[in-house]
Amino acid sequence: LLKAVSAVVVLWNTVSDARGYQVQLATDKKFRKNKKSYSIGNQKANKKTVKKLKAKKKYFVRVRAFKVVDGKKTYGKWSNVKSVKTK
Repeated sequence: LLKAVSAVVVLWNTVSDARGYQVQLATDKKFRKNKKSYSIGNQKANKKTVKKLKAKKKYFVRVRAFKVVDGKKTYGKWSNVKSVKTK
């Protein structure tokens, strides 16, 4: 048996004082099912390619920026949730 695998490219606008970004993908809008989180520690990054996703499935995506204050990560608000369907 072969499983069809797909990928999604997530793009966002950079935030000037951000230290990095957190990207989340899930199969439901409330981010409870099959949630995957990715931390990008590059303040100039504006995209993340997520591979090994199931084909012909709808995913929901959100992004937020973070900065480090007194050694702790402080997160901004989540972006609006966007949906994407894999091929």
